[in-house]
Amino acid sequence: MLYAHSLPDQDVSHWQSLEAHLRESARRAEAFGDAFGAGKWAALAARLHDLGKASPQFQAYISGRRTGRRIDHSTAGARLLLQRWKPWGKAGECSALWLAYCIAGHHGGLPDLGEGVSDAGSLRARLAPEHVIPDYSAGLGLAALADIPQPDALPFPFRLSREHAAFSVSFFVRMLFSCLTDADFLDTEHFYAPENCRQRDRWPSLDTLQRRLRDFLSAKGFLRVTSGDSPIIAARKEILGHCLNAAALPPGAFTLTVPTGGGKTLSSLAFALEHARRHQLDRIILVAPYTSIIEQNARVLREALGDDAVLEHHNSYVHPSEQPEAQNGESETSQGRAALPFRLAAENWDAPVIITTAVQFFESLFSSRPSRCRKLHHMARSVVVLDEAQMLPVPLLEPSVLALRELTEHYGTSLVLCTATQPALRRDGPLKNGFAQDGLRELIPAERLETLFNIFTEQRRIQVSQPGKLSNDELARRLLREHQALCIVNSRAQARSAYETLGSDEAHFHLSARMTPRHRLLVLDAVRQRLRRGLPCRVISTSLIECGVDISFPCVYRAQCGLDSAAQAAGRCNRSGELPAGSLHIYTPEQPLSPAQSDLYLRACFFSQIAEKHADIFAPAAVEAYFKALYGFTDLDREGLLAGLRKKNPAAPYAFDFRQMDARYRFITDGTEPVIIAHGSQDGGDLAEKSHALVRRLEEECPPSRLTLRLLQGYSVQIYPHELQKLRAAGNVETLHGCFDVLRNGAGYDPKLGLLVDDPTRQSPEDCLF
Repeated sequence: MLYAHSLPDQDVSHWQSLEAHLRESARRAEAFGDAFGAGKWAALAARLHDLGKASPQFQAYISGRRTGRRIDHSTAGARLLLQRWKPWGKAGECSALWLAYCIAGHHGGLPDLGEGVSDAGSLRARLAPEHVIPDYSAGLGLAALADIPQPDALPFPFRLSREHAAFSVSFFVRMLFSCLTDADFLDTEHFYAPENCRQRDRWPSLDTLQRRLRDFLSAKGFLRVTSGDSPIIAARKEILGHCLNAAALPPGAFTLTVPTGGGKTLSSLAFALEHARRHQLDRIILVAPYTSIIEQNARVLREALGDDAVLEHHNSYVHPSEQPEAQNGESETSQGRAALPFRLAAENWDAPVIITTAVQFFESLFSSRPSRCRKLHHMARSVVVLDEAQMLPVPLLEPSVLALRELTEHYGTSLVLCTATQPALRRDGPLKNGFAQDGLRELIPAERLETLFNIFTEQRRIQVSQPGKLSNDELARRLLREHQALCIVNSRAQARSAYETLGSDEAHFHLSARMTPRHRLLVLDAVRQRLRRGLPCRVISTSLIECGVDISFPCVYRAQCGLDSAAQAAGRCNRSGELPAGSLHIYTPEQPLSPAQSDLYLRACFFSQIAEKHADIFAPAAVEAYFKALYGFTDLDREGLLAGLRKKNPAAPYAFDFRQMDARYRFITDGTEPVIIAHGSQDGGDLAEKSHALVRRLEEECPPSRLTLRLLQGYSVQIYPHELQKLRAAGNVETLHGCFDVLRNGAGYDPKLGLLVDDPTRQSPEDCLF
């Protein structure tokens, strides 16, 4: 008997046989692959993935008779398939290589093809005869390996276009890899931790969630128009109605162009659930650019669907049962039990409703790692709602949009691009790989779209002006004349300078990423209280307040920016038409943009050009013109991902460098590092108490738990390496466990401005007392 998994403390009769593991992994992988017509492909990869475990060396290893380094068990199946299919010519060899990437990489990740034997770790090096692997012939008689089909028995599941064949096949390989790695992991989990498997099924169905949403919308009065509705409330209800009506449309790609404050979160959710119900789609995936948007939208979703329905997946998410204030003497075991279904579902997105970051979503689509790729097959036959779609990074726009097209054209996915400023993603403009002209369908009827935008414009009554260049002194004088005002600037340096010029006052607030997330939330709570009570309130903020922060001022100043950012700033002004009027002033600050802000400079220039030609600068026509101008001036595939694929695959597509693609496709490339802030007592609220308690936990745990590290993200600031060196030189940073930098007792952290790298010794006197 050959074994795949052992239990050292139990008799071999309780071990999992290699036959059973290959068979069950293939069954699961085939079910996953069937979602996009590739079940037989995925099953074959799973049947072969652990063939190397048949070697005498591996059998001795899992039985404890052999120690030392791990045995290569993943190359054997890839090599066997290539031997079997190579006689079928180039087509057979290519098909074998597609599966070989998955089989050989199912533990270490999808490899690069490489140049040959000398290219260590590459697929070519591992498949070469010079790469010696243990003898796996004992496994050739396994029933799971019987009747390996010929390549012509596995037709490719969709037609390849000549222009994008290499990209489509690389995407297909990654989806097969997802099926294999998830199936392998789940079957292994079923053997070692069957109690976890039972936790994976505890999610309500989409039909249940659709009924819950209907009941919620009905209870809130959102499904019927009444004579007492304000024009904005009536418009929100109309938008919701259009989304519900459009759910009957065939799956594909859609746009939802809604003015800021138009209720797009609930409207897009209503469309997604009804659309999924009508077309038997499997899940809803909501994607947003910032965690602030995710956290705000997740609260809306949980209120509408229930706490048991929404998987929130991002680096800083902590399940409510694991929050320190929710523990109340409960044991860690009971806390973990409540969070377990959510933690397990985050591994592969096997949940009905997922809300996640754009970084997580898109970088997974280009990843080579098993941990990130496991979820990909669950994107097939789903509804993906991309919130604030205009925020896709321009240098990665071509490969990003092509990936979205792959999902909608070949994997049964429906996509909703949701924003007030719809980017120009059709191929009739500068985007060569964009959607066809009729490939994006608007959920709001064309004859109503302009009218709805006009309603919001008329009701919010925002006067837009461009006062030109303003010094910090002049800006401060203007803000002081306003009872309540928000000023949004382009950098942390601008925010600090403008705030210091404005002067210290209980009515003045500063917000930037130099403050910890928990500190920013505390400041936002104070701002909202003053706004509600009608007290003076003036806020200087970086652009972090533009997305995902539900707040409204009568007066907003915005430093020069692109049209999309200006529209976001306008969304913080008289947001629901609750005031008689609002004013938006787009000005040029006295501090010039830095060379690193060249993209922002371009956006501001194109916005100025568009503003001269359009009376309503936020109308859909103006927005489209702006994005076409911006995209036409920018390299939309700066990393050369698509060009590289075409160059390496002039004929039959098989040469893929998955690890290089993974390394080069990065949403965020700022190279910053986190510093944990042990807040001082002057920073407000319970920041000092909670941050110090978490730092003590960090000191006591070795290694630190994932929960502790996630909680600490709320008390961290990202800084550049040279800034970290400066803090270390000042003696204020202590490094724990060799890699976690902690700023102690608020030293160098200002209660108003946050972390001050240029003054790392600043400290409140109270924090120096023992």
